[in-house]
Amino acid sequence: MKKKNKKKIRTFSRVWCSLALIILVLFCLYLYKVNVLPIKYFIAISFILGFLEFIYILFAFNKRIKVGFLIFMNIVAFLVILVECFASYKLYQTYNFIDNEMKVEETKDIYYLVVNSESKYSKLEEIENKIVYFYNDTDEIDKLKQCVTNKVNVIFSEVENYSELTSDLKDNKEKIILISQGSYDAYIETNEEEKDLFKKLDEVELVKEVEVTDSKEDITKKPFTFYISGIDTRTNSMPSRSLSDVNMFIVVNPQKRTILMVNTPRDYYVQLHGTKGYKDKLTHAGIVGGLKLSKATVEDILGTEAEYYARVNFNAVIKLVDAVGGLTIYNDQKRSFRCWTDRSCVFKPGNNKVNGKCALAFARERHAYVTGDRHRGENQQQVIKLLIDKLSSSKSLITNYDKILKALNGSFETNLSTANITSLVQFQLNDMRGWTFTTSNLDGTTGNSPTYSYPKSSLSVMYPNEKTIKEAKQKIEEALKVD
Repeated sequence: MKKKNKKKIRTFSRVWCSLALIILVLFCLYLYKVNVLPIKYFIAISFILGFLEFIYILFAFNKRIKVGFLIFMNIVAFLVILVECFASYKLYQTYNFIDNEMKVEETKDIYYLVVNSESKYSKLEEIENKIVYFYNDTDEIDKLKQCVTNKVNVIFSEVENYSELTSDLKDNKEKIILISQGSYDAYIETNEEEKDLFKKLDEVELVKEVEVTDSKEDITKKPFTFYISGIDTRTNSMPSRSLSDVNMFIVVNPQKRTILMVNTPRDYYVQLHGTKGYKDKLTHAGIVGGLKLSKATVEDILGTEAEYYARVNFNAVIKLVDAVGGLTIYNDQKRSFRCWTDRSCVFKPGNNKVNGKCALAFARERHAYVTGDRHRGENQQQVIKLLIDKLSSSKSLITNYDKILKALNGSFETNLSTANITSLVQFQLNDMRGWTFTTSNLDGTTGNSPTYSYPKSSLSVMYPNEKTIKEAKQKIEEALKVD
């Protein structure tokens, strides 16, 4: 090789190793800022990469090193830089997702303009200057009215409750109502035989800003409480109000590595927080007052405040289970059954490897069991436990990383801060042991009663068993103890 070419290679090597040093410093600074890795791993990675960079610099500035070896070192340095850049991108992707995507800044509520299926009204413009009945279930009612009048001018008439809103719609071919998507779905669920008696003329979208509080507390230092609300929506949108079909109160004790899950049945007949008069089904709290009311009502039942919350729609469950490669669900029945909500999902006795669609169907199943809704809560606890087990394993985190992030995007809402989440990730990576799960299920007796939401109807409810509530409170108290 000519002397001139050798000189160029040596000069390039020195420039290249200087660039590699800058990238290494930036990578370590960013790794430290993201604060996901335990300190022992951060020190180990920084030391190894720093040592390799030191050796590279020594060789690059040593004139006695052969040019062929320098070329080899340049190639190695190039590969290391590629890894550092790729890792930095992944860290940025993670941090940005936690810091932005999981903080829901606005919610979008859908409201329907509904009429009798045999009504003469078939187009929006045909209800111009007609009376539209509504129930005020939002703190931004003026904004909602404006959303409607932006499409068509109507006369608004407020009613006292949901029952009055829907009372004679199935017989009155002139009546027009404005009703939220969640309330409409709840009504159809309760009166399934009437679903073909109505038609939607149009829908309006109410966008609301959400206030997000940010906590930098390290939640791995002490036990903390968590409320999970599972809402019945199948899109990537997160409405502010929807039926809360899953109501799971969780106590996490990081030091003991224990997780207690307390399930409250969706039909539990309780006094919704801050209301008077009739009690209501717990699931209706999500329609009447959204997540805030659902959470407060569960806190009233169990006598303990939930410091944090997560609201998950059904679409997130499907995608998250698929992202971790499915779940092996145990069917404790001695016979096979076909899920009520998805007839394509069949569970045989014993273990069943299923995808997200069937995992959700299993979590919603109650018709296959003598104990009905009680067993559904146990199914939900099993799915949550299996998901946590998968998500806390290094294999799932590494191989399904991108899929997990995409699964949560737009379908998951929490008040956990970025610092909360990164400290939990760091805690788990520092000690990859599993968690010990215990469960508690509130019970009761079924019956029929009028409700706060529908005072003129007698709905199927579950009257609370105070003994099971007392037992759950004792378990919560025990789970919150520190050594």
